Amino acid sequence: MTFFPTVLAIGIGATIGASMRYYLTYFMNTTFGNAFSYGTLSANVMGSFLAGILVVIIIEKAALNEVYRLMLLIGLTGSLTTMSTLSWESVEMISAGHYQQAGLNILLNVVLSLSAVGIGVVLTRYVFFSQ
Repeated sequence: MTFFPTVLAIGIGATIGASMRYYLTYFMNTTFGNAFSYGTLSANVMGSFLAGILVVIIIEKAALNEVYRLMLLIGLTGSLTTMSTLSWESVEMISAGHYQQAGLNILLNVVLSLSAVGIGVVLTRYVFFSQ
């Protein structure tokens, strides 16, 4: 793919992913409050789970066109998940002296996001595509 179609494909996916992250974070903060970074955690876990599913579908099973890989894996899940917000929120917690909360935030984001990718891959490979 050339430069502009690549940028367009990634941009479309990124717009959708960033919008999903915004509304998911808003929903989680409205529902559970701002005492913990529930919005960022849920966006990272959900985006990681979705990435696990999409890797199997796009790359392994359907072998879809490059444009779908760029739009969905790089654009959508890349902007739905957010390492920068995780980092910023954790630094804020540390700055406020909430060391245990920051540690829990980092631990939960890493462990649950990695687990979500694995679960997404396994479910998609063995439940949806098993013969």
